[in-house]
Amino acid sequence: MAVDVAVLLILGIVIAFSCRGGGLKPGHAVVCVIFGLYLAGTDNVGPFVKDVTASVAGLLSGLRL
Repeated sequence: MAVDVAVLLILGIVIAFSCRGGGLKPGHAVVCVIFGLYLAGTDNVGPFVKDVTASVAGLLSGLRL
């Protein structure tokens, strides 16, 4: 658990600096994906991330374009 928190903090800092630097490059996108996977795997935030993702997917699938 302590390793997950440390990884989340490091990846969050890298993302913050990447966003401040401007432009999302492919390497930055990979860091964002890894951050999301770690975040979804945590016990506290994981269920919330999955619920929000399911809600957004349900909302988007219900839209008629």
